Amino acid sequence: MELITEQKLGKAGREQYTRAKAAVATKNYDYAINLLQAVLKDEPLFLDGRHYLRAIEINKYTGLSKFQQQMVGMKVASAAMKLSNAGKKEPTEQMMLAEEVLAFDPFHLKANMLIGDAGTALGFPAFKALTYETLAKGKPTDKAILNKLAEAYMEIRATDKAERTYQRILDIDPRDGDALSGLKNASAAHAQRTGGWETAGGTYRDALKNKSEAESLEQGSKIVKSQEAIDEQIAVNFARHQADPENGAISKAIAALYEQKNDFGSAIPWYSHAYEKGGRVDSALEKKIGQLKMSHGEQELKALEEAAAQQEDPEVQQQYAAAIEQKRSELDQVRLEQAEARVRSHPNDGQFHFELGEALYRVGQYKRALTELQQGLKQPSVRYQALNLMGLCFLRQGMLDLAVKRFSDAQGELPGLDDDLKKEITYNLGIALEANQQAAQALGEFKKIYEVDMVYRDVAARVESSYGA
Repeated sequence: MELITEQKLGKAGREQYTRAKAAVATKNYDYAINLLQAVLKDEPLFLDGRHYLRAIEINKYTGLSKFQQQMVGMKVASAAMKLSNAGKKEPTEQMMLAEEVLAFDPFHLKANMLIGDAGTALGFPAFKALTYETLAKGKPTDKAILNKLAEAYMEIRATDKAERTYQRILDIDPRDGDALSGLKNASAAHAQRTGGWETAGGTYRDALKNKSEAESLEQGSKIVKSQEAIDEQIAVNFARHQADPENGAISKAIAALYEQKNDFGSAIPWYSHAYEKGGRVDSALEKKIGQLKMSHGEQELKALEEAAAQQEDPEVQQQYAAAIEQKRSELDQVRLEQAEARVRSHPNDGQFHFELGEALYRVGQYKRALTELQQGLKQPSVRYQALNLMGLCFLRQGMLDLAVKRFSDAQGELPGLDDDLKKEITYNLGIALEANQQAAQALGEFKKIYEVDMVYRDVAARVESSYGA
């Protein structure tokens, strides 16, 4: 027995594989997955095809929202029930059962382990490497998975990949003794295989070649304009990625093409792959991923809101309302992650501390928010907004006297009552006073707004009801 390459596939298999590539180029992932499953059923040792299938499944799955992933989870649970007796079947049958689950969730632990174990049982430990590569993409900071991945690379003599994987572990935990020992062994084995002339997986000439290729790929992604041309370039670069999956420049080029199409959901995993292959040190790329997550989430939220507006069935409307709320929560979490990253990079920037405080307030972490907002007070451009949010944090925690103090400070520093921020601060002060059993003073604040803007929120009802109107 031997591993099967694309060239060794039968005529029907090659045709199906070609159609699968075409389907991926048009984002018809389900059709591509079905075609590849059929190819692998006939040729279970077509490892390159299995790598390709997994990449498509990951691309599809990571493009789903958390809500959609939860819905997929129900299908996974049903398919995974078949795995309970998989150990009694032949290795090729085990892989077929596992692929049914991985088509829904490519990070499913038991299904991935079955692939690795079955392939190894057939005499090919490279299947084990595929298993841990996949799991590591789902949990990129899990040291246990990364250690298993490095061991699998060593077993198949992929010493350069083992080196990079052990280095990833040490980036996470510089004191990991097993990784330090593993890195030494992998480096020694790699030097022995290459005669010590190769560095970072290639020769000096290779490095120059890769740099040139990266520049060429980046330029190519910029000059493409039409949708048809973009799809063609994606297909071309996807073939390059299959031949050289460790090349982050190719992944970045594919991501940029998807970004041109405003297909942010597809661009994100490719940028993430490039970020991982670059050692997670490219801050500009990390920022790009965060921005696209926001843009993608906003696209999904808009689509949900538009669809919800067209529904008439109350039960369906309720389902959409829950999905919209979930999506807003996800967006708040992305904002928080981005804000935390900015503060880590620029710890002395008051603007970024304010933005982190605002993000923390959105997710209900009021105590942490206050600490960040306090540092934001030093930034004149956001001082009043920071005071307002601090007041709201105190208000949410029932610290009413401190809430009144912050709203009063902000109101006193802001002139006039013409802009929306001053109205909001005054309104919030009224709410805080009311909660603090100071009804007369609260009414006085609401009257200030009423005198200049009767339709602001509910001030008209509050003021006019005090006159019995």
